[in-house]
Amino acid sequence: MLNRISSFHNYQSVQNDIMRQEAKVHKNHAQLASGKKLLTAGDDPVAALYAQNIKQQTTEVKQYLDAIILGRNRLNRHEVAITNAEQFTDEAKRQVMEMINGSLSDEDRIAHGQDLKGLFDNMLNLTNTQDESGNYIFSGTKPKTQPFFRDNDGSVSYAGDDYQRKVKVSGAIEVPVNDAGSKLFMEVENPYGDFDPQYALGEGSTLLLSNAKNNDFNDDAIYSVRFTAAEDGKYNYELSQNGSVVDNARFDPSTGIKWGSVSISVRGEMKSGDTITLEPQRTFSVFDSFKRAGELATTSVSDASATAELHQVTEQFHAAFIHLNQARADVGSRQMTLDNQENQHEDYKLTLSRSLSSIEDLDYAQAVIDFNENTLALKASQQAFGKVKDLTLFNYI
Repeated sequence: MLNRISSFHNYQSVQNDIMRQEAKVHKNHAQLASGKKLLTAGDDPVAALYAQNIKQQTTEVKQYLDAIILGRNRLNRHEVAITNAEQFTDEAKRQVMEMINGSLSDEDRIAHGQDLKGLFDNMLNLTNTQDESGNYIFSGTKPKTQPFFRDNDGSVSYAGDDYQRKVKVSGAIEVPVNDAGSKLFMEVENPYGDFDPQYALGEGSTLLLSNAKNNDFNDDAIYSVRFTAAEDGKYNYELSQNGSVVDNARFDPSTGIKWGSVSISVRGEMKSGDTITLEPQRTFSVFDSFKRAGELATTSVSDASATAELHQVTEQFHAAFIHLNQARADVGSRQMTLDNQENQHEDYKLTLSRSLSSIEDLDYAQAVIDFNENTLALKASQQAFGKVKDLTLFNYI
């Protein structure tokens, strides 16, 4: 009985050793075939956990890179649209400057007005540009809503919102990929300060407003200044607030007009009776400038008030050009941010790849050595099994 138990124990022990060696050889085969050191989490639980974390970070980096590509494409379209808008405003400014030329006839001014109408149409079409997905690029965060509509009288209204669409390009950075049309085209800083001038000038007058500021932001009164000739050849002025005279004094071109929080400076040659009405306006719409320029195109070249307003429209178009140029520069800054983030993500992606390789990838030289050792061990176990299975006392009877 004792001999029988001992023989079975030896048989089972060698068989178990063969199975262990076969498992090692099979694992070596799988590693060499896949090129991976970690085949299952059980091979090295700690390393497997690190590898999983690295893969999650790699996936996150890839998502950021995809977002950067999407953001760059949108910003490129946005930049092109703003550049075209710059060109339209600059061309409109040139057309209005030619309308101011006193050598032109009334018919010439009307002809320039027709060119301005075409520019106005092109500008409006541009501001309603859609991308390849049918999204309006200037409608803020309402991409399916057409942003700009023109009424029968030529006035343009905005139907989008004042916000920006953004893409998340890193854990802490979001980059705007558009600008609201209201900010770009309808909230341009007034080149004259805080007021919109309306002129009532005498024949031959070249009086123009240079600047008008009001330091009281709560003051929404309408001011007007009227110039009258004095006996000594100089001019007096009369300043009114909402129709009531509040100041009356000799006009000094070196100091301008100052009353309370209001300061006014003018330029050009004035005539007695010239009046400038000042309505509060800190920003203006470039569409209103197009509309006003078109209306002034039908006025007479000899109309001093209309010519003064054309000068005003010229300054507005110039201000709009500068405003759009600054917006395009801001788009360039965002594109640079995307480029910097992309480079950082690519570098980090390479670092993650190297870390994952050090954990998962197989050292082929060491793997071949292990395979040969395990193969020899398996052969030895198989030979031992052949010896053990024939080991019995009956062979010696």
